Amino acid sequence: MRVWLAGLLFLGLAWGQALVKGLTPAETEEVLKGAGWAYEKTDLREFRLEMAGLEKVWLSLDYCQEERCGVLTLSAGFTLAKPLGLEAVNAWNRERRFSRAFLDEEGTVWVESDLDLTGGVSLGAVEAFLELFAAETLPAFMDHIGFEP
Repeated sequence: MRVWLAGLLFLGLAWGQALVKGLTPAETEEVLKGAGWAYEKTDLREFRLEMAGLEKVWLSLDYCQEERCGVLTLSAGFTLAKPLGLEAVNAWNRERRFSRAFLDEEGTVWVESDLDLTGGVSLGAVEAFLELFAAETLPAFMDHIGFEP
């Protein structure tokens, strides 16, 4: 499935869609609406999404020039009954290429993934990035840390 989703990420280019080299918060909302994601705007450049059975997945816009932002970051944090050790976090980072895990100061374990828009991507690629995180990254990470929503 990962290969299928990764291929889908780049198919937007082949279909001749116009390229964007960044998104404004308003354009990001249009992408979320168009793709049918349940979301809430929580800050000027941050959205709370519902995906993979979770109610709090964060989409942040970063590397912004004026209103246009060149990087999208998806992240989700998990508070576990038994804190996750660095060995498990490092195993995730060693075995995965397009996401990263870390522990914050409170011991919450996070998974994040970035999409760099600055070289130009299609809106279809942005939608595929969201889908890949929901369908592949989050379920695999929850399995890795033993979390059930």
